[in-house]
Amino acid sequence: LNRKLSMAWEQWQQVCAEMREQREALLLAARKFLNQKMYAAWNMWRSWAEEMRRQQKAMGGAIRRMIYRKLSMGWEKWQQVYQELKFANRMGGGAIRRMLHRQLSMAWEQWQQ
Repeated sequence: LNRKLSMAWEQWQQVCAEMREQREALLLAARKFLNQKMYAAWNMWRSWAEEMRRQQKAMGGAIRRMIYRKLSMGWEKWQQVYQELKFANRMGGGAIRRMLHRQLSMAWEQWQQ
């Protein structure tokens, strides 16, 4: 009776050990599977976030270029108008001065010839 009881006890311990090993192997596989899915999702999110960051940087640069382009075009236009007005004032001012100082202008013209 003791021998059968001992053999049954040994067999029960062996089955329990095997079941524990199988349970641990199954839990490890499940953790790996879940971690794999989690890491895949994490990597997908990181690549999405990096792409959004890249697009935001590109859009910011494009918008800045458009804004500064308009600003530069405005500055160039202002300089052009200023130069035209400066030239017109110079030419008009010279004519007015010649009319006011007619005799002096005639003497100058005579002297140059």
